[in-house]
Amino acid sequence: MIELVILSGPSGSGISSCRFVFEELGFYVVENTPGELTPELLDLFYEKQISSRGLCILPSISSAKGTYQHAKEDKRFNTKLIILDTKKDEILKRYALSRHDHPRAILYGVPLEKAIELDIKDAEELGAIADIYLDTTDLTSKELRNFIYNKIENKETTNATKVTFMSFGFKNGSPAGVDDIIDVRILPNPYWVAELAPMNGKDKPVIDYINSFPVTKKFLDHLVEYIGFLLEEVQKSERPSYTIGIACSGGQHRSTYVAEYLGEYFKDRYNVSVIHRDSPYLNKN
Repeated sequence: MIELVILSGPSGSGISSCRFVFEELGFYVVENTPGELTPELLDLFYEKQISSRGLCILPSISSAKGTYQHAKEDKRFNTKLIILDTKKDEILKRYALSRHDHPRAILYGVPLEKAIELDIKDAEELGAIADIYLDTTDLTSKELRNFIYNKIENKETTNATKVTFMSFGFKNGSPAGVDDIIDVRILPNPYWVAELAPMNGKDKPVIDYINSFPVTKKFLDHLVEYIGFLLEEVQKSERPSYTIGIACSGGQHRSTYVAEYLGEYFKDRYNVSVIHRDSPYLNKN
């Protein structure tokens, strides 16, 4: 069955922070769909076979009950309901800081406090049937992201930052959006060995060749120490994602090997993915 998560809560309870987690985990995220349109949405998602881990629907708390009822009737989906909640005083404080208008206050023409009270009442009602019911009043955005990540991934980590290692070749230009670039051209180049040239950095003969040189171990030891320190500092800044480019000349041998090595090394500490920009056939589906 397809994973389906329905995530809702009062406006100001942290839905946006959670949305980023689901996007980073590979879910297709849809916001503010009216509950009565849920069957059509599920049919479309199923029929189009959208490439994703699953579907995450973010209805307003006022329409979340209808969305959930429709979704539970569809046996093609394994549905999980997550409801966030927050105390009224905290939501008032957040609205005072953001200076945003409350959507329910606009829709129903009621004062801000009344709109918040209506949201909280709906959240408490749905909390009784939710798979996860979480009071976010005292949580930072980082703590909230970590909690949701752990629940969805069934892990225990204080670290939900999405870390991407992206291999590429300098000859094809540097990718946009990377936060740091590591040049690995100091390593021996398998391209100049005739039988290794057609291979890539995930092939054992290439790996054995690169690792046969003493410089490789020294380089990797220093590299993981640097990246370990770097990612710890990234965590302190509560960034939801960080991309490190791993670059060699062509993006086929050395950079792909090092990106895979780093992905394996840090996979138990971070939410890690590895992307090979210039060798896309190596990317996992």
